[in-house]
Amino acid sequence: MKKIFLMLLMSVMVTSVAMAQMKNVKKAYKLSEAYENPDFYEAEALIEPALTDPSTENDPYTWWVAGHIYDRKIAWENEKLAMGQSADRDLQNESAFRAYDYFIKSAELEKKPDAKGKISDKYTKKIAATLAWYYKNFLIFNHGLKSAEYEDYEATVNALEKHLAIVDLPFMKDYKGNSDAPKPQKDTTYYKIKYYSAIYSSLGNKNDEAIEKFQAIKNKGHKESEIYQYLYNIYNDRNDTVNMLKILTEGIERFPNEVVFLGLTINIYLEQGKKQEALNMLNKAVERNPANAEYYTIRGQIHRDLGNGEAALSDYDKAISINPNKNIYYYNKAEFLYYKGLNLDAIASNTPNSAEAARLKTQVKQYLDNAKQNFTKSLQINANHLESLRMLRNIATHEDNQAEYNRLSKLIKELE
Repeated sequence: MKKIFLMLLMSVMVTSVAMAQMKNVKKAYKLSEAYENPDFYEAEALIEPALTDPSTENDPYTWWVAGHIYDRKIAWENEKLAMGQSADRDLQNESAFRAYDYFIKSAELEKKPDAKGKISDKYTKKIAATLAWYYKNFLIFNHGLKSAEYEDYEATVNALEKHLAIVDLPFMKDYKGNSDAPKPQKDTTYYKIKYYSAIYSSLGNKNDEAIEKFQAIKNKGHKESEIYQYLYNIYNDRNDTVNMLKILTEGIERFPNEVVFLGLTINIYLEQGKKQEALNMLNKAVERNPANAEYYTIRGQIHRDLGNGEAALSDYDKAISINPNKNIYYYNKAEFLYYKGLNLDAIASNTPNSAEAARLKTQVKQYLDNAKQNFTKSLQINANHLESLRMLRNIATHEDNQAEYNRLSKLIKELE
């Protein structure tokens, strides 16, 4: 009899504790809903133990109330604003961030059949509308940006990914939306935030995550060229030449008018001593886009490295003919002519036949005069181009023209 009594007493005690937790959940809800002076802190204190108590932890209502408390904080700040007071935007954003997990848990629990085998979506419908409103107003996203100000990139990425995850939540498929909380979409802004998430992942030294994110959005219409360049930089930091070349090759195909991908690819080939491979790639690029002046000037540089002087000069001239308003094209040609003249001058100085030496010296003068003309054209486009000024000063030294040397030195000093 005593044993039965003890069992009954324990049952009553368990029931009492369960009832107490259920009352606390309801009380927490009422405190957060108070029309004047809602007590959010007391509501939080009441709901916290209910989230782990066996009698209430599997009830979707418990978790909905936990999220609702933070949602009410957001609403209360808006009410303060309506009354002419200032609203704490950071508190609102943080509250949305914290409410998110509670709401997701509530929706997950509501998918499970209750004691009668029924499945409800009572709270899930409310949650869908609430999260859609958060998404529209960027509350969770803005909380992430606040974390970025403190360089807490892990927290930043966590917030941005929560914001983005709203779009793909299972219960959002059936959500119709309304004017205040439209159905979240994967629009341009979605991919822009995904882009930021990848960048912050990289800043937080989570480059595997960054690569995965960049790869997922690289052809979605937002900053595509920059994404390819970010991927290149990550692979470059890892000395991953295989993936570097792979992403650069894709970049060349997708952005034929942007020289950066071709230039980086050629640099890799040149670093590996594969000059002919670099030239072959440029030949294909020129065939594909013959109106791109950059391709010709770069190919001219490679021809120069390979000792193909006439081909180099032809490419420099072609670049200038396509775009006569870019000073670097004139500079590249002039520099080539300058060193061609110096090399020939060295040969002339070591030629014992005076007539032949004189003939070579005449050619040297022609090269240097031509170089001067092109350096001068470079300066007509960009008067502050130091490299052109320095090269002209070198020519003045070679010509023993002290006045010109002094003039150019003065200009260079003013710019340095």
